[in-house]
Amino acid sequence: MDEAAIYNRHLDVFLVWACRETGVVDALLAGPKDADEVAGETGITDRAAAIALEGLRDGGYVERSDGAYRPTAALEAFDPDTDPLDRGILPHRIDSLEKYRRLPETMRTGDPPEHTEQGFRNYVGAMATIDDAEVREIVTAVEHCHPRPDRVLDVGGGPGRFGAEFARRGADVTLVDRPNVLEMLEAHHDAAGLDVVPGNAQETLPEGFDLVFSARMTSGFTPEDIRNYFANAYAALDPGGTFVSVERVRGDSPVAERFAVHMLAVFPTGDTYDGETYREALADAGFVEPEIREVPRTEYQAIVGRKPT
Repeated sequence: MDEAAIYNRHLDVFLVWACRETGVVDALLAGPKDADEVAGETGITDRAAAIALEGLRDGGYVERSDGAYRPTAALEAFDPDTDPLDRGILPHRIDSLEKYRRLPETMRTGDPPEHTEQGFRNYVGAMATIDDAEVREIVTAVEHCHPRPDRVLDVGGGPGRFGAEFARRGADVTLVDRPNVLEMLEAHHDAAGLDVVPGNAQETLPEGFDLVFSARMTSGFTPEDIRNYFANAYAALDPGGTFVSVERVRGDSPVAERFAVHMLAVFPTGDTYDGETYREALADAGFVEPEIREVPRTEYQAIVGRKPT
């Protein structure tokens, strides 16, 4: 992404955030309005209304017709009734922006702002926005570690993007996640034909799998949490099975250190970890042949362990 594109993306986040905070987004979601109507309903200045609405139009968030502005699908992502998986990443980016503004306080107290109910739905929606090509790259890298698995446990699979890709390639997939996530996404899991099981990776996992997989999950964990999870993953595998956790590994991923700052701002626990931390956790759980592999054309690495036969 070139410098101009980065600038525009950051400016879009700030503009939509300001429009959400001033009520402009709600005003537009209620029906088409011209600049005078937006200014009158929200209390912002006429100048601000004119400039903000044209900025939203240029960013693709509204369309203008007969002098009135109406929201596109990009802005409808902020409607509370919009399905979480149709929201895209922007609502979560704006929620994160608010938490970044409070980072100095969080650095002093260790307590970032809690997710609201809508904020959690935005987070789940953001987790589903991973590009299809990247999903395929990750699943292919995992299958290089364990070719054509028969029974896959997708831990923390949430929206089911990875589980659906494993299933498309012929695996019998079970997705485990927290009950509130499974309830929110029940219709999507049914449509994808995924078996789901409520659970917590740090407590216990269902057993009888030849591949246990997770992606982008351990950055929310402490080192002790990682050890607990890896031990549960080991127990979930049949002898000879493989465990693969795809993460941003510090020292290998080009974004690991900065992503850790994001975790500091938005979650009460979590960090990014180096390869040695993961290898030690794998060995402590009983895995053999621990290794860290690159996932081609992504910012991720695959943390791999094998259960002895």
